[in-house]
Amino acid sequence: MRGAASIFTVNLRRALGLLALTISAAATRLSGQEVQFQPQAGLSLPTRVSLKDGSIHILQKIGYKFGARLNLIFNDRFDVTTGVSYVPGYATLQGGGKRVSVGTSSQVLSAATGARYWIRPEYKLLSWEIHTGMGVVFGGTPPYEELFENSTVTGVLGTTLRYQWGGIASFTMRLQERLYRLGFGKMSSGTTSNPFQVTFAVGLPWLGRLRPSTSY
Repeated sequence: MRGAASIFTVNLRRALGLLALTISAAATRLSGQEVQFQPQAGLSLPTRVSLKDGSIHILQKIGYKFGARLNLIFNDRFDVTTGVSYVPGYATLQGGGKRVSVGTSSQVLSAATGARYWIRPEYKLLSWEIHTGMGVVFGGTPPYEELFENSTVTGVLGTTLRYQWGGIASFTMRLQERLYRLGFGKMSSGTTSNPFQVTFAVGLPWLGRLRPSTSY
C-alpha cells in the first residue's frame, strides 16, 4: 500500500509540473488579456469563530505560507485565478468557555482555481461579484508526516458585496455555498462545518501600503 502511495505521489508531482509548464506556455500566447504572475510568502493567520453549547469558541492558527498565483484578466469584469500554496505546519490556539489549549496542526498543500464576474466593477464605491471555483487540499497528520496521505476536493459558489470608504477602509460581506466536498485517504468525506457560510470583514488599505501584499 505504501508503494502504491509513493507511485501516486511521484505521478502527481509530475502531473503538477507538466500542468505548470502548460499554463506558462499558454499564457505567453494570450493576446488581449492581462496575465499576472505573483509569487507569495507571508504569515497565514486563519481564524474560526463558532457558537457551541451556548459559548463562543475561537480557533486561531499561525503559520507561514509560500506560494504563487496566476491571474488571467479578460476585462474589468471577468477574471480567472489559479493558485498554489504550502504551509509547513500551524501553531494553534483554541479557546471556548473556560478552556484554552495550545497545539500544532498538519502541514497543508493546496491548489485552487476560480472564476469571478463583477456585476458592479471592483473600482466602484459599492462593488458586487459572483464567483465559483474548486480546490484540492493535501495534509499530513500529525505534522510533518506524509503530505499526500490525506486529500480533500471542494467546490464552491458564492457572491461578495464590498463597500469602499475612500482609501481608509473597506467593508465586505461574502455569502458562499459549498457545492461538494470529497475526502480521500484517512479523511472522511463528512465535515462538521456548515456548507453555507456568511463572512464579514473589514479591510484597511492604508496598511497594505506599509508592507508587501501577500494575500491570495
